[in-house]
Amino acid sequence: MEEEDRFEAEVAEVQAWWSSERFKLMRRPYSARDVVALRGNLRQSYGSNEMAKKLWRTLKTHQANGTASRTFGALDPVQVAMMAKHLDTIYVSGWQCSSTHTTTNEPGPDLADYPYDTVPNKVEHLFFAQQYHDRKQREARMSMNREERARTPYVDYLKPIIADGDTGFGGTTATVKLCKLFVERGAAGVHIEDQSSVTKKCGHMAGKVLVSVSEHINRLAAARLQFDIMGVETVLVARTDAVAANLIQTNVDTRDHQFILGVTNPNLRGKPLATLLAEAMAAGKTGAELQAIEDNWIAAAQLKTFSEHVVAAIKNMNIGEDEKRKRLNQWMNHSRFDKYLSNEQAREIAERLGLDNLFWDWDLPRTREGFYRFKGSVMAAIVRGWAFASHSDLIWMETSTPDVVECTRFAEGVKSKHPEIMLAYNLSPSFNWDASGMTDEQMKEFIPKIARMGYCWQFITLGGFHADALVTDTFAKDFARRGMLAYVEKIQREERKNEVDTLAHQKWSGANYYDRYLKTVQGGISSTAAMGKGVTEEQFKETWTTPAAMNTGAGTGTLVIAKPRM
Repeated sequence: MEEEDRFEAEVAEVQAWWSSERFKLMRRPYSARDVVALRGNLRQSYGSNEMAKKLWRTLKTHQANGTASRTFGALDPVQVAMMAKHLDTIYVSGWQCSSTHTTTNEPGPDLADYPYDTVPNKVEHLFFAQQYHDRKQREARMSMNREERARTPYVDYLKPIIADGDTGFGGTTATVKLCKLFVERGAAGVHIEDQSSVTKKCGHMAGKVLVSVSEHINRLAAARLQFDIMGVETVLVARTDAVAANLIQTNVDTRDHQFILGVTNPNLRGKPLATLLAEAMAAGKTGAELQAIEDNWIAAAQLKTFSEHVVAAIKNMNIGEDEKRKRLNQWMNHSRFDKYLSNEQAREIAERLGLDNLFWDWDLPRTREGFYRFKGSVMAAIVRGWAFASHSDLIWMETSTPDVVECTRFAEGVKSKHPEIMLAYNLSPSFNWDASGMTDEQMKEFIPKIARMGYCWQFITLGGFHADALVTDTFAKDFARRGMLAYVEKIQREERKNEVDTLAHQKWSGANYYDRYLKTVQGGISSTAAMGKGVTEEQFKETWTTPAAMNTGAGTGTLVIAKPRM
């Protein structure tokens, strides 16, 4: 009885938690009893949960204000510490990890074929750094008098991390285990996308294959279940690649039917593309010859969605124009995207409109891998946004260009059914922003403009990667030519001018902090303190002759090197 009472009390606790404002929009396909049954007896707490609550408050505040949290992908502890002074969230990109920090140390493109603990490990790397700089700052500030502390800006190093969960890395159990790692290693938020895990590509590559709407909902439900079991409020972002995808794994979900392409040319009846290609391969054809067979077949197939085929067929009917308009209106009413018309229902309606024996076959054009042809579009993304909104906290539509019209259409479309949902946007470095047609002023205003539409979390996935490459390449080139003058001009003086903490890198790394440990252990003094007399970093507190004065002979000037801000 005591065991049952504890169980029922915990069930009631979970139910009350789910009834809070935090989860008022969330729909779960399982019960609180299911969650508690999957928990163990040892209740644990996670630092990532406090960060998740902070992230939720941050995003909801931006949503209410029509503003956006803006951030970019962080590569390492240096970047995450520098970002903390200026940004309110941190992003960890799977692409960056794939190319710079896999757990096998083998770099490669973003195909989600790296070990699934790669991104969680990077999250932990950055989360540990955040906590360390937070501890270091506290020790330093408490060592100051009140006047010094009042003059020294406080930095919140504990900025919530949102991490790339790719496709969940497999089936339900893989998604569950991945999400557990993210919680344990410090992620406040996780995004999961609707591509096939087997064929996953970077959102700006070709060849993307979607999973069905229902399969992605299962992924989102699996993630939320794991978060519930662990008792955390991790923010879940649902990403869709439906704008640019041209393939889909299966036609099992009726919500996908109106976007699947079929052959409309009856001359190809009984001539599946996959069969023709298999026969050609058996006959010894390869490469360009196979591609030519596929290209010619696709050109002859006259691929259309079923709805497009019906519209074209009605327009070609030998009836009066008024009757055509009437039937077109009837069809458009019946086939509205929010009705999720199945292909079977669509065929029945087409027959009632006088289109008997309309030839349309979605199996004939299937790829050799068995995938169906899919017509990607903003509307396809909206339909998926409607489906995912009840199972996630934010919706992200991956796009191929920074198009305000496209952003507007998606935001209005999703919010027509889910007005309170938050939206995310990838300010991708894969876009050639200079070729977007925007002026510099329009680029500057892009983030606030779409923020007012509800895109309250916006991020440059690879911002850290590109910044790192640019600084390193330009400095290396100049250093090879001008030696130490290049370092002093491009690095050291710029650090000083911008009050960058790493100017005093020993202090930044925590040498003072661990001196405090030594002194604490040894009664307040230590002859081996790292930052004691003789440390070269004392040079940065001296008065120097300015380079300008030396070069021009204008007399001796002085330059006081200010202590870096903590």
